[in-house]
Amino acid sequence: MPLLLHSQLLLDAGIELKLFSAEYAKDDLPDCDYLIVDSKALSPRWAKGKDRILSEMQKNRSRAGALIFCDISDSASWDHAQILPFVDLYCKSQLLVDRSLYLQPLYGHRYYADYYHRFFGIKDDQNESSEPVSNPDDLKKLCLGWNSGLADYSLFGPLRMALYEKAPLKTLLRFPWNCKAPSVGRLMNASLRMGTNYSRRSVAFHRKHLADMLGSRLQTGKLSRLAYFRELSRSKLAVSPFGLGEITLRDFEVFLAGAMLVKPDMSHMETWPNFYVPGETFLSYKLDFSDFEVVLETALSDEHRLLEIAREGQLRYLAYVSGPEAGLLFVDHFKAILDRSIIRKGHD
Repeated sequence: MPLLLHSQLLLDAGIELKLFSAEYAKDDLPDCDYLIVDSKALSPRWAKGKDRILSEMQKNRSRAGALIFCDISDSASWDHAQILPFVDLYCKSQLLVDRSLYLQPLYGHRYYADYYHRFFGIKDDQNESSEPVSNPDDLKKLCLGWNSGLADYSLFGPLRMALYEKAPLKTLLRFPWNCKAPSVGRLMNASLRMGTNYSRRSVAFHRKHLADMLGSRLQTGKLSRLAYFRELSRSKLAVSPFGLGEITLRDFEVFLAGAMLVKPDMSHMETWPNFYVPGETFLSYKLDFSDFEVVLETALSDEHRLLEIAREGQLRYLAYVSGPEAGLLFVDHFKAILDRSIIRKGHD
């Protein structure tokens, strides 16, 4: 989405974009300075065509100035270590701070699923782990792309995106700008609306455990989107647990609604834009839940600090999606990715 919305700014910076469908990309891509492959374009083919995909990557790399693979999967872990030798740069929305963790398998393909497997004994029906990187030098190809926050999560955002899928009119694309300011006197202390049905127990555990902890005091079932936004706008804080990834769309809905964001500890990962500064833009609790109750009680007992954190979280979010410098911030980040891909190619 930011590539489309900021296309003119990118062009002004000397970056001309051309988009190709997944089918077209198999055989007919023209020579280019940079070729960026979206992981979603390859997802349906991995199970049956791994060797062909890697062969295509090798071919495309030879005719592009640099080949960049963008992994848009939800978590800081991954499923595509095998593609690293065939690309110049591997971009992810979020990355593990300790890159050496990519050299070992992570249970359930996720850092936190692995944690709950090891410390809580949670097991999935199928015991799968992420594929480790075989060559440590390939870790130098890892690069932060941009996270899912750069989209429209306003009340009618999903509807506009659905319409865009059927009629790709640029007028349907926009970043959210209208938000509810954090304020004193909100009627509800906390909101936690979530689904808990995941195919992996190691992924679902976090949410199910929270539901068990709070079920007698807080309703956690899903609402209509309108009712959900109304609740967020009346809540002092909102808990946003991990789902398929650490970052969820709920994070950005909370920023828009002006509540204070509460999430599990995210210190194991980094992302861009960095909306997550503990104690400044959100509050975090430990993965083992040992301080969860204290974090909530302390936050609700100091409304002044709660409002400061809610305001800063909202301001940080809006600065990157609809602020006056938002487009330039993205263009500078994107240019840095392109520059790094050329540098990495020169090292191989």
